[in-house]
Amino acid sequence: MAAERRRLRRDLPQAELERAVQRDPKRRHGRQEVRLLWTLRSAELNAYLGAAGEAGIPWPGVQQVGRLQRLVRTPRRGGGWQLSSEVTSLLTSRPAARANAAARLRRKRAHWLLESWHWTRDVTFGEDASQIHAGQAPQGFALLRNAAISLLRWPGAPSPTALQRDLATRPTASLTLFATLAHRLVK
Repeated sequence: MAAERRRLRRDLPQAELERAVQRDPKRRHGRQEVRLLWTLRSAELNAYLGAAGEAGIPWPGVQQVGRLQRLVRTPRRGGGWQLSSEVTSLLTSRPAARANAAARLRRKRAHWLLESWHWTRDVTFGEDASQIHAGQAPQGFALLRNAAISLLRWPGAPSPTALQRDLATRPTASLTLFATLAHRLVK
């Protein structure tokens, strides 16, 4: 890392480098995860990115580039840990004053929370396979699905997918679920 910083200072002396680290406060499915994000702001880099198209014209709107590294430590069956690393790059038009490295890292994590919401709608509720496609019905059913997901995601509740599996194996549990939901709505 130190050699990369020296090379950066030599090649882009005006560049501003910022680093943010995010550690998950708890293990998820036995994994420990750390995310590292480096963001770089440089007028020279912006001009370089624009040189790939029309020479000398900066890529419109590029304010920062970033490198996101995800380090995951997973327990092995025989003991010990397996380490893995995944690296992605990002470009953003947000200036550093509006999105520093720490803010970008939080935003990236929030994006995956949104993706899990869409996954629940698509897989658990079968939205992609829905035959409803005329008039206002698709929007109405999307509203009902969102309301159902919101009701099912109370603190301490199982995931909607686990709840669906449980209800499929124990149909009488649906009465308990509806009583719990009704009690929750009345509060």
